[in-house]
Amino acid sequence: MGHSLLHQVLVSDLVLPLALAESTGTQSLTGHGIRLNGGTWLRADLLVCRDEQAAGGRRYVEGAPLLAVEVVSPASRGRDLGAKKDAYQRFGVPHYWVVDPTGAELRVHVYELADGGYAERAVVVPGDRRQLTEPFRLELAPASIFDRTSRWAGRRRGRNMEYIGPDLPSCEEPILVDAFGHRWPTGAEKVELEDGCPIFYGEWDERDVAIAERTYPGRVVRLDQPPGEPGTITILPGPEPAARPAGG
Repeated sequence: MGHSLLHQVLVSDLVLPLALAESTGTQSLTGHGIRLNGGTWLRADLLVCRDEQAAGGRRYVEGAPLLAVEVVSPASRGRDLGAKKDAYQRFGVPHYWVVDPTGAELRVHVYELADGGYAERAVVVPGDRRQLTEPFRLELAPASIFDRTSRWAGRRRGRNMEYIGPDLPSCEEPILVDAFGHRWPTGAEKVELEDGCPIFYGEWDERDVAIAERTYPGRVVRLDQPPGEPGTITILPGPEPAARPAGG
């Protein structure tokens, strides 16, 4: 099972338990963005929010949800347990769960905001059962919730360490399926905005950096991991323009 398919299956496995645990005035959503402020727009794999935060049929939630859930992929693991976790903490998301199938066994990390920072309340693995009361009552039992997929935890698809996908053709040539499915940004697993900086999840190399530099002229394009490895490209602000001489 490829990681993109495993990711989708793990997300779908959580949808029903969260929906059944909803309380009056709240709802669980998948595939929605989270607009935390004018410069930060993140996408959680699942979330629970108050009804009014998603009113009007919007495809995003306004403000911090009650719970954000991320299912780790090789491309997202560093951010889900690092910078993205920090962003959820900074914007006051009270509950954050990380489902991590990338190790020897699937793990669910349960974080709760306390005194301005996340405290890890539990790490739940298959065979464990943990009764949660916040943000709703739910028995977190990975062996039953993820019964179809827990046996896939820790497996990683075989991959060629050469660069992924063909180059884009020149501008006068048509873009064929192989290039369209792999080259930036069409191959992005997820796209987010944090503090005004676009972030693209996927498997990137120097060719993608060159494309991003042409797309965002004047900005700094950062490859956040070795070329061809799963991870992110981040588009950072460019350097301040040099001051013009007085009288120039």
